[in-house]
Amino acid sequence: MIQWIVLVITVLALVSLAIYRPFWLVPLLAVAVALEISSSWYPGLGQLGAALDLVTLTRMTTVVIILTAGVHLLFKPEIRQKFVAVIKDPLTIVLFIFLLLGAVSVLYSADSGKTVIETVRLAVMFLLMISIALLMNKRRAYIPLQAVHITALLLAPLALYEGITGNLIWQGETLLREQILRVNATFVDPNIFARFIVLAIIANFILQLKTRDRQIKTIYMACLAILLAELLLTSSRGGLITLVVILVAALILLPNKRAVLWILGLGVLCGAIVLFLRPDIWERLVSVTQGLGATSAQRAYLWQAAIEIFKSNILTGTGLGSFQTVFLQNFSHVLSGFRDGATVSHTTVLTIAAELGLLGLAALAAVWVVLISKLLQYFTLSGYKGHDLRNMFDDSVNEYFVGTGYFLWALAIFISSQGEGRFFEDPLLWLSCAMLIVLKFSRGSIIRRF
Repeated sequence: MIQWIVLVITVLALVSLAIYRPFWLVPLLAVAVALEISSSWYPGLGQLGAALDLVTLTRMTTVVIILTAGVHLLFKPEIRQKFVAVIKDPLTIVLFIFLLLGAVSVLYSADSGKTVIETVRLAVMFLLMISIALLMNKRRAYIPLQAVHITALLLAPLALYEGITGNLIWQGETLLREQILRVNATFVDPNIFARFIVLAIIANFILQLKTRDRQIKTIYMACLAILLAELLLTSSRGGLITLVVILVAALILLPNKRAVLWILGLGVLCGAIVLFLRPDIWERLVSVTQGLGATSAQRAYLWQAAIEIFKSNILTGTGLGSFQTVFLQNFSHVLSGFRDGATVSHTTVLTIAAELGLLGLAALAAVWVVLISKLLQYFTLSGYKGHDLRNMFDDSVNEYFVGTGYFLWALAIFISSQGEGRFFEDPLLWLSCAMLIVLKFSRGSIIRRF
């Protein structure tokens, strides 16, 4: 009964936001992504709920965002004009090409049923991106960054509680129980929690550039220490690798070198404190130096299987979403020696290679070419002169700074997905792409009702 009451309240709240404050649905989505635990808040709705996969706060918010944008598209001429510009954007086009490849693969898929399901899910994410681009505007571009940053900080007490007491408040039924305690807070997977924290660290860098107030900057520096402590408590090797790559990219792309160097120093301090409280974390983190394949024979075998599947269907692959089916048919016999053997590759590039072949890899490469070109365009538009970046602080919304933040979000999700697998499935990737599109619009092309 309580679950039904929570569901009704959630639906009413989302509908109210859609009517009176549609803009706030977007930062709510960023918060909802962190609340995977919400799957336990609502009734299952039986076979209908399983088929629609809507009974989480993230799924429901996604649907309401799409419906809200659809209504605005029907009744607001300025939104229709914006829609035309959004669908003509190069990033929209290359992502649609990837979607189209997945849809066409149903014709030859090794599992057409799963291909249809994955195509529908990908189409929903594509519509979500367009909807966010219609509802958002450049003037509000910092808000999703702030939402992720604040949410990660609010989860810190829970993460520390779990790390110190060893009591996890929630864990998915299918998640493997490991010998070492890995903090996951409100996420089903500690690796995804780690990814979210890295996104919050990126947001912290960008938000620091938004202010010149030294006291506020000091607060942001303190927040970095909290975020680093959370990251270490997840014991996520993938999260650690992702953070290192992002720090290198931030040193190259952003002028706040001090913040990046500061986080390196904080990392040593926070690491020492966390390892003092939880010395068992060290053995897991240090294993990253042994190579990713050495850390998991099961995962290495999955990679090998993905490469073999790719070789057998090198041009078009076996169909979107078909990896698991092909793996179980041809390769799963080796998993008899593994505990609860996984049947998905957990590596985005290899999954795309196996399912969509060279065409899928080419489409993925095209997405990154467009993302990089957008960042270069915003770099030019922001008034860069020589090697002096100080003039960039003059704008209230700096396209290059904000664009770099969302580019680094996409990069962090991509790097993390090489170990966990969620890339195109992550709503924050599509939010990032939508914001990179939105930044090119003037303030006149926005929804005016907030």
